Amino acid sequence: MNPYELIGLPYRLGADPVKHGAGDCLSLVRTVLANYGFTVPKGQRDWYRRLRKKDYSVFFEELNRWGVDSPPKLGAIALCKSHDGYGMAAYYEEGWLNYQKILGNRVVIWSPLNDLMAHGCYCQQK
Repeated sequence: MNPYELIGLPYRLGADPVKHGAGDCLSLVRTVLANYGFTVPKGQRDWYRRLRKKDYSVFFEELNRWGVDSPPKLGAIALCKSHDGYGMAAYYEEGWLNYQKILGNRVVIWSPLNDLMAHGCYCQQK
């Protein structure tokens, strides 16, 4: 799936864009980074259990295990804070693909670099 095909995709925790026609922030970053040849770990069941309990520390733990601090660039994942928790965004076309609430529904949109409140930016360790 090409990253631009993700725009408008609805949010559903644990969903896969190809299989379900919906996704979450992990499937979003996996899809975008895979398009450029990068790998991102597949979500573990325990990660989703923790997220359902609003334990967002899983993002910090796994991103620090996967990557290193980086400026926004091709292959980067941003950890972003929103009014209802944390999520991830993928660098794409000089901005970010991320889930945002639009008219009551969370969907994938493209945002300029400075529009997101990033609490960290990570690239895959070599």
